Amino acid sequence: MFVVILSYPQLGENIGACARAMKNFGISELRIINPRDGWPNPKAESASVGAIDIIHNAKIYESIDLAIQDLEFIYATTGAARTLNKSYIASKNLKADFPHGKKVGIMLGRENSGLNNQEISYANKILTINTHPEFTSLNIAQALIVICYELFDAEIPISKPDLKLATKDDLLHFHNHLFQELEAKQFFKSEEKKEHMKQNIVNLFSRIENLSRTETQILRGIINVLSANK
Repeated sequence: MFVVILSYPQLGENIGACARAMKNFGISELRIINPRDGWPNPKAESASVGAIDIIHNAKIYESIDLAIQDLEFIYATTGAARTLNKSYIASKNLKADFPHGKKVGIMLGRENSGLNNQEISYANKILTINTHPEFTSLNIAQALIVICYELFDAEIPISKPDLKLATKDDLLHFHNHLFQELEAKQFFKSEEKKEHMKQNIVNLFSRIENLSRTETQILRGIINVLSANK
């Protein structure tokens, strides 16, 4: 139904608790980006109890690019308002919003600070948990169990559509192609602002839903034509 991505989690106990939450609601694929205390983690194994198989099968990644490259849609969870121009979806509305037929990632961040804006820029939408407005912070396992619960009885079909949708890896290659040509044309006037500008560009394209692989190839073809020597 979807995969869970933990970005830079700090405590093994929380990773284990996330695995338990996943197991409770039939979710099996866990991806972890740079766990602070290394991997394997005995505390994660101990806290997972009956979900030890999810811990043993968890995939470890060195970067967000590698962790999301085969995904077609991503929700980024956050309890704090962000300045990024993205659509927000509340957990109570997630079942109706969930993109049928796509390979989806639910991304959660560090225990102390959550996901940063760069990580969120890769997401299609921002997912928030319905909480009291004066105290929105949740433990990552608590947040994850709410999300899994909301989707448990959604009866979301898992069959893939005939249309080959663009994966995050397709988009990453497109972004790199675009940035390379923009660099060559000296688009980035300020070195200090370049990374922020790149983040905004990634954020812009991640808001486009149902982008196909053919369409990303068309975009790259347009870049090739525009960058060709006259």
